[in-house]
Amino acid sequence: MKRCNTITAILFLLLLAGGFGLLLTSFFGGEGKLEGLLRAAAQDGDLTAVLEEAESASNSDLDRDHLFIQLYGGIQRLTGRRVVEDAVAGNTVVKLSTGALNFVDMSVSSLDPEVPLAHARQTADFAGDLAAEGIPFLFVTAPQKIQRETDLLPAGLEEFGNDCADAFLEELEALGLEWFDLRPLFETNGIYSGWFFQTDHHWKPEAAFFAWQHLAQVLDMAYGFHTPTAWTDPNNWSTKLLEDYFLGSQGKRVGSLYAGVDDFTIYTPEFDTYLTYTSQDGGFSRAGPFQQSVCFPERVAAADWFGGNPYTYYSGGDYGLATITNHNNPEGPRIVLLRESFSCALAPFLALSCSELTTIDLRYFDGDLMDAIRGLDPDLVMTLYTASSTRLDELFAFGGTE
Repeated sequence: MKRCNTITAILFLLLLAGGFGLLLTSFFGGEGKLEGLLRAAAQDGDLTAVLEEAESASNSDLDRDHLFIQLYGGIQRLTGRRVVEDAVAGNTVVKLSTGALNFVDMSVSSLDPEVPLAHARQTADFAGDLAAEGIPFLFVTAPQKIQRETDLLPAGLEEFGNDCADAFLEELEALGLEWFDLRPLFETNGIYSGWFFQTDHHWKPEAAFFAWQHLAQVLDMAYGFHTPTAWTDPNNWSTKLLEDYFLGSQGKRVGSLYAGVDDFTIYTPEFDTYLTYTSQDGGFSRAGPFQQSVCFPERVAAADWFGGNPYTYYSGGDYGLATITNHNNPEGPRIVLLRESFSCALAPFLALSCSELTTIDLRYFDGDLMDAIRGLDPDLVMTLYTASSTRLDELFAFGGTE
């Protein structure tokens, strides 16, 4: 960074410091060197130390690109701007009326009503192929960050995720397919926005655990796949809260000053578990208790807002095909889960309800889906998607469902 640019940035922040202490306390999230310099200068009015040491301090705390993301986001917050446009249309970040961030595709102004209907018919065709093999199918709709029948977007903007999901499920019903909608459960339990990260579009681990509790009941009642109630009892799990640890995909585009950062919760069972988790395209095979096999402690070893992704503590990330074998539930079902990124947080919990859980992410899967499923010989195939138009496009665009 050129020295004149650094000085300009520092002087700008010092100007803000007088009236906006919040910006200083959240700039680097903790004990950053530059934050300390700013605090000292703001208190005694002496710029000497800042001007002499700002270059090395800013480079130590944050790389050059992120420094200006932080400054830019801070300015947007101060001016009350709720739409931060991106060169990529689908990556425009908006601030909801709850204060949380969300992506909005500025190029989409309406929902083509044929899209969810076409996807429902494709889903029915896929379910028919499974039925011919004697394999039942269940579509599970994950909740979206924007609650149904709420007006959270800035004036003039629209988002059609829930409309698409509603039309899709209505058509599935007409076609006679089995489906389970998680959205009502989240709408009637707690504060809806609290189930999601402030700076990311995904649900929190708390939400994934809650979803698993109810899916375990569905699997039991509809298919006879029983999960011991002790396993789904939150009293038999310990939790550890990592404070100010996660800057999500939306937050990374606007910096921590714009909407803050998120806490992240680590779940650890207090009962005995032993699982093996393998993925050829992921290049790993892990075995051991829950917290060492299906969870990745290395992903939360240190807070790294821009370079890290604590969300992948659960499952490790998105892989074309991965299999979790639960050695402590050998009589459980074999389930294939067609997934997207929401299932990162869910899959480790769901695996406890199975003898074997195989996850397939069609965005990265390379092969014939039906051939793969035949080889796995599952007792059930599930799909977990948010069922928005974009997500359904992902489900059917990456080969293998036809």
